[in-house]
Amino acid sequence: MKPNHVFLVLILLAGCLAGGCNFKDIDKRVFVVSMGIDKGEGSDMRVSLKLAIPQGNPKEGAEEFEIIEEEARTISDALRKAKSKVDKELDYGHMKVLLIGEEMAREDIYRVINWAVRRRDIQRISMLGIGSPSALDAQKVKPKSERIPSNALILSLSKNGTESPFIVSEFLFDYQRRLDEKGLDPFLPVVEAKKDYFVINRVVLMRKNKIAVELSPDETKIYNLLVSRNLKTNMSAQTENNFYEINVDTSRASYKIEETGKSRVLKYKIKISSNLEENEMREKFTRERLDEIEKIFEKEISRQVTAFLAKLQKNKTDPIGFGLRYISRHWNNETEWEEWERLFPALEFEVETHVRIHSAGTVH
Repeated sequence: MKPNHVFLVLILLAGCLAGGCNFKDIDKRVFVVSMGIDKGEGSDMRVSLKLAIPQGNPKEGAEEFEIIEEEARTISDALRKAKSKVDKELDYGHMKVLLIGEEMAREDIYRVINWAVRRRDIQRISMLGIGSPSALDAQKVKPKSERIPSNALILSLSKNGTESPFIVSEFLFDYQRRLDEKGLDPFLPVVEAKKDYFVINRVVLMRKNKIAVELSPDETKIYNLLVSRNLKTNMSAQTENNFYEINVDTSRASYKIEETGKSRVLKYKIKISSNLEENEMREKFTRERLDEIEKIFEKEISRQVTAFLAKLQKNKTDPIGFGLRYISRHWNNETEWEEWERLFPALEFEVETHVRIHSAGTVH
């Protein structure tokens, strides 16, 4: 190649790199760390963006953020209008949390999920949640322990920080899969805004694109027990004379659907290894007494799990995937889903729980 040709190629490449790729320097960008989408007052959508203001050293505790709001008929239009309120380019590459307002979640959130999946700059591993009373209120919370904007929310929802039996994690890619999958319904954790902190101890079970039922904190713990292995939690049981708490060391739950004649039975087997952590009344704990307490816990946990499964059945939602398990083991693609829809309302439940209390702690 002649030198003149080489020089011409270099000029063309330099021009492409300089102006053809729309590259923005980092000092000309502002990073969106979380987003909230609520039902608008004058429009269909109210979008709120939480922007991280860069600081020299995050360990100094000078957390700074800005929240901008915009209403429009569509999310895309609201984001374009929001650009007029900042002097830098909005960058969504570091956005890890997408909150949806409770009012919107009770109606329909398909548009929100569909938009988020289509955007190439929204991470599929973004965590989802329900903002209560609204997504904007949840974004405004500034916990005193937080040093980086939205970091407290990210650590809680991802379980990289606190490990609570009342928190469930749901990601954008998983919600999209559950939205289209037969026999597997989505769920979302509820982020309740308080003055200086937020509470995450409930989960809502979705009927695909809207709320079907909201679980209490105790029901949320049972749900986590059924879908997670080695859940770090406590369990409670009561007798006429005493109240007991065990600390769960290891746990495992499995199930199968058995066909007995014309009926179908969902059989759950739960195994828990634990230590006795607390009791109200003074009592001497021998091995024989611990064996008796094990039976008390087995009966109580089986009762709670059976009530939880009946609640799923009553509200016609299936976050565990019983329907998916059923149709995966039947080969008639034309009728298997219709069969499951007919069987699920009449499904019977049997729960077998095995609890082992190894010791009464360090007290003998």
